[in-house]
Amino acid sequence: MKIRLPWMSRADRKQWQAARTLHDLGQLTADWLEGTIQSQPGYQPRYGPDDETLPYAQVLATANRGGYLTTASQPGLFSTDADGTEWAQRAAVEGFISDPVVLRQLIDTAEKAGLEVIVNDLQDADQGYGPGAVVTLMDGESHTSFGRALGLLDLEVMWRGFPKALDIAARALQLTLADPDFGPGTRLWDVLTEATTRAVPDPPVPAPTVLCECGCTALDWQICQDGCRGVTDQSAGRCEACIDPSVIIDWSQETDDAEPNECDLCGAPFYAARRYCSDTCEIADSTDDFEWLPAPPPRRTFPVNVTDAPW
Repeated sequence: MKIRLPWMSRADRKQWQAARTLHDLGQLTADWLEGTIQSQPGYQPRYGPDDETLPYAQVLATANRGGYLTTASQPGLFSTDADGTEWAQRAAVEGFISDPVVLRQLIDTAEKAGLEVIVNDLQDADQGYGPGAVVTLMDGESHTSFGRALGLLDLEVMWRGFPKALDIAARALQLTLADPDFGPGTRLWDVLTEATTRAVPDPPVPAPTVLCECGCTALDWQICQDGCRGVTDQSAGRCEACIDPSVIIDWSQETDDAEPNECDLCGAPFYAARRYCSDTCEIADSTDDFEWLPAPPPRRTFPVNVTDAPW
């Protein structure tokens, strides 16, 4: 006979104790849902998800790996016990989230699908747990609610023995999603799949620090915004404003973080041993009797063999 010990295995405990971010906790929760590890804090040690959760275990695992740490869920259903007790559930899930991009994706997708959305934080519990959302009826009467604000004492029960996980959950937002209708349905699970598997764009990367022919040293948004955006093409070595002369550079947008020279006329930053950022500014700032100086004669070169020199 297989005996289930009433405590978490040492190997599982070490993994949960090693978690340092909400992402780490989500990865471990996904492993528990998929059966890779046996125990999860806050649940009966060495037991996996409930039988009613198993058909949705992979969807929940994907959500956890996508940045939504789920702590409780249930499917929508209608059922009757042997004693005649009637149950009605609506699909619901609750958990923690800290990534603002994932949070916005989940909320936007859930609202478009018509789901009920509840967002709490630790301070909300100080003002009362709130009504939450009734998600289970027993013989037509309220039985279970999701989405009530969790306080520090609640989190200590959920993460007892794992202080780092407790700290992570305390700093995160509490997000609850629920189908508005009782009974079976796929709306909640479709939302979780769509929102947590959608590709999240990488953060913008500044343009390479390459000076343009015009002397502009802008790195995209840092200076011009209306023309020169720095050199994004290493091979060209020129900014958009120089490649396309119709682009107008608005130097009034300058936010000069570095300390380059500034043009005496327009104030444009540039790196060069001169007073103006361009010939155009130099001409515009000149007097009316400005005359172009003749080009200097070409520099005379002499043959390598000095015996052939003209002297």
